Amino acid sequence: MPFILSSLIMTRSQDALQAIDFLSSMEFVYRLKSLPRSGWIQSGISETQVESIAGHSFGMSMLILNLRTILHENGINVERALKMALVHDVAEAIVGDLTPLDVVSDHEKHIAEKEAFGQIVGDVPEGSFLSELWDEFEAGQTAEAQIVKRMDKLDMLIQAYFYEKQNFIRLDSFWENMDELFKDTESQSIYDYIRLNRYTF
Repeated sequence: MPFILSSLIMTRSQDALQAIDFLSSMEFVYRLKSLPRSGWIQSGISETQVESIAGHSFGMSMLILNLRTILHENGINVERALKMALVHDVAEAIVGDLTPLDVVSDHEKHIAEKEAFGQIVGDVPEGSFLSELWDEFEAGQTAEAQIVKRMDKLDMLIQAYFYEKQNFIRLDSFWENMDELFKDTESQSIYDYIRLNRYTF
């Protein structure tokens, strides 16, 4: 077989393998579009009404974008925070959305999610970069990771605020021990408003 033709076939084969690896990874990621957030179901919200895991990540990303200017002023790398928000729950495509009711320790949860994340992104070209983002979020040491962790809670609380009003209920457990997290931060005014204007019987 001529060398040029052989090289072309090999290149196409490599491209096909890369495409297969990419689609295998994205098949996991796309599950997040339809996987519901377990905590809401456990709290009595109808499964037909419950947001998806991907919807939660989208909500976090929109919060970061809407706070972009003040985050920039505070020295935050907004682009990196957005990327972190998008990948932070990817492992849940395999392990599920674990909640305190699942009685899984933080350490066990971290180990299971790290293994799952590696399984999902390990064979794609950007796998190392995606893993770096996930590890940074989990460690919670950088300013960007701390912002994303706060947006994780803020998105949850905004969703709780809406669910309470839509369903005429109180979801008190979601609001416990949150004051300190938002004190003197870029999002304190948002937190204060939704906390003070929750549904009341």
